[in-house]
Amino acid sequence: MLAKSYRTAVRFFEKYYWFFFGAAVLTLAFYCFRCLDVQYVDSWDEARHGVNAYEMIQNGDYIQHTYNYEVDDWNLKPSISYWGIVLGFRLFGYSVFGLRFSSALAYLVTGMGCSLFAKRYSKEASILVLGFFCANARPLSAHLARSGDADSLYLLFFTFAMLAMLRIRENHRNLYACGFLFSLAFLTKSWHAGMIAVIGGLYLLLTKELFSLKLKEWGLFLLSIFGPLLAWFGWRYTRDGFFFLKKMVEVDLLARTGGADFEGHAFPFSFYYDTVFGNAEFIYRWLLLICIVGIAVGLALMYWKKSWDRLALQEGMGYLLWFLVPFLGFSLIRTKLIWYCYPCTVPLFLGAAVFLGRILKYSAAEAEEKSIFRAGGKWLALAAGIFLTVYFMRDTYLDVIRGAHGDPFQMYIQESADWKSEYRGQKAYVMVPTEKPENLGSWDQNMLFVAEISGDFHCMDGGVMGFLEEKEPAVLYIDYEQYNRYEEALQDVEVVYRNRKDPYLLLGN
Repeated sequence: MLAKSYRTAVRFFEKYYWFFFGAAVLTLAFYCFRCLDVQYVDSWDEARHGVNAYEMIQNGDYIQHTYNYEVDDWNLKPSISYWGIVLGFRLFGYSVFGLRFSSALAYLVTGMGCSLFAKRYSKEASILVLGFFCANARPLSAHLARSGDADSLYLLFFTFAMLAMLRIRENHRNLYACGFLFSLAFLTKSWHAGMIAVIGGLYLLLTKELFSLKLKEWGLFLLSIFGPLLAWFGWRYTRDGFFFLKKMVEVDLLARTGGADFEGHAFPFSFYYDTVFGNAEFIYRWLLLICIVGIAVGLALMYWKKSWDRLALQEGMGYLLWFLVPFLGFSLIRTKLIWYCYPCTVPLFLGAAVFLGRILKYSAAEAEEKSIFRAGGKWLALAAGIFLTVYFMRDTYLDVIRGAHGDPFQMYIQESADWKSEYRGQKAYVMVPTEKPENLGSWDQNMLFVAEISGDFHCMDGGVMGFLEEKEPAVLYIDYEQYNRYEEALQDVEVVYRNRKDPYLLLGN
């Protein structure tokens, strides 16, 4: 009875696979786009990228990026991630949604691509992959899928490069796709793309595909890599010569991988395991366990049958390299940030989904012959896959979507700039508490971004005194505490905008 009901359920699922696939894609889209426009912009990479992209449009220069209209050599990344934000602004206007649109879309496309790739193994694995992408709490909450910076596009190019790599033995043209995607990843996230080269090189070497490439294939492969890189560099060279490339090497490569505690992000070797993959609060620990069990069971079955599946071993090695190289590589370098290890999550999703899908795929007749895959075990695997996915999807929903919150001052800037449009494009000063108390009177990066996209303001430091000394038309954002402190000096200044709910004022000279 149990085997019959299981067989009926599997047949129903496979008959209506595309319905389930569509529902799973819509669910992932919900996780990507729901509350994407909540008015809290992170003050570091997200705000910086947003300013860079906005000023690209204002300057009419799509290769050299600026911050507050000065050449920016702090964010040492090539141009593709900024172009993604520019696209979002063009489609949806200057808004937080426009800032984050390309990142959310890239994550959705990554999930769909992995799901369709996993369909080669089983339809069950295909749907499980999308569920795991929805349960992916870390990248959905910080610095990836719902954030306006480089990492989501980088993950897309990284992932598709790996999928192309796994199919090189079937068709050597996939080698060119892998090389091209590597170049796009480099033009998005700079030296981080080196992990793709290491994984691909080791995979080609260990599978001996490296020695089967013809001279013409080598030439086309190198062209697929260096063509886009040289085109970008030639364009960038017209602006500042070798300056940007030199800074990329000195800061983004050598300083961040060196022994010094650069920017205060030095952590022990175990950082990524402790905070992500070994942390029971997230799904990764359990998927890692499933993958380990899956590898052990697969090798045991091959040993028991005395039949080693060479193609399966090669593909398994590809997934293992995909996980281990960035995991160990980024663990070894001195600078560690959570989002460096995000590419490692994708092979976990695929590996766990393929293994669980393989269990679910066996027919009832095979279940009777192979005690390790009896129908009861299948129901257990199905229950485990559903429980893990639903449980962590729920946690992710509560944390990422229901937990999304706005910033009162950022929302006030947007509201007040829309209210008094004649002040658009003027100089703007600020006297509102910042992330660092000693910076009072200066613009935090997230404040500056919202001020630019809301009122096209040219943001100036100097606080109240800078505003009072300004000879040109200008505005001042100030909170009530500081306004009361400077009330006498500001008594003749016009109050441009106030409301009853926020403790801020917008003043104009």
